[in-house]
Amino acid sequence: METTDAKAESVPPGKARILLVEDSPLNQQITLKQLEALGYSADVAGNGLEALEAMQKAPYQIVLMDCQMPGMDGYETTWQIRNNEKQQTQSSGSRVHIIALTANTRPQDRERCLSSGMDDYVSKPVQLVELEVALRRAGVDASHAQADDAVIDPFIMAGLRQLRKPNQSDPVSELIDFFLRDAPPQFQAIEKAILERNMSATLNAASSLKGNAANLGAKRLAGLCAELEEQARGGTLEDAAPILEQARDEFTRVQFALEREKKS
Repeated sequence: METTDAKAESVPPGKARILLVEDSPLNQQITLKQLEALGYSADVAGNGLEALEAMQKAPYQIVLMDCQMPGMDGYETTWQIRNNEKQQTQSSGSRVHIIALTANTRPQDRERCLSSGMDDYVSKPVQLVELEVALRRAGVDASHAQADDAVIDPFIMAGLRQLRKPNQSDPVSELIDFFLRDAPPQFQAIEKAILERNMSATLNAASSLKGNAANLGAKRLAGLCAELEEQARGGTLEDAAPILEQARDEFTRVQFALEREKKS
């Protein structure tokens, strides 16, 4: 989606200062674990007032803002943050990047997020891939995190290996074979849809490949597919072709990694 022209300063994931504004203790813990898996850490505010107080004490590059909170909701909190920024004499580069966390994904709900001063949104329940893409759009330099990351998430692969049962075929090998067989036609479908400027077909094909990649722990490939989804949702495919090329290159790495997994 389109965001405002002010972005968080590009910094490595581990150094990005993030504030999570969320009233649910369970959602707090889930999101913190997701951030940790992506190489981030965050401070937590339980409501809008706590968020405003925290931002008076520390400079945050990114705020993950729950929209529905008792008392001062996320929309009002965002308005207060933007109003405070206007009153400050600091440079425009200090503008914090606010990402909405919302279960409401209708066009009018998204427009409300933007009109209240938010820069982006992630649908609830928050998915790891969607969160990673939103943080990348916020200006965090993802290359630092990707340099040391495995092509396949070892935690997801370890979970899949737990499906093994004695004297039965290996489900991991079966899942890998299915993915490697199914992915090339999906890439072809995406390429065809992009050439035809078919937003719906691009969205559907990219979503299918993203889900399959995420299920096998191919996080970067899934993230690139999510970027293609966002292109289609935004009604423009101007940057889709280079993203697709990146996805093809990543698939080559994923393919080699999965073949190794089958032998382990």
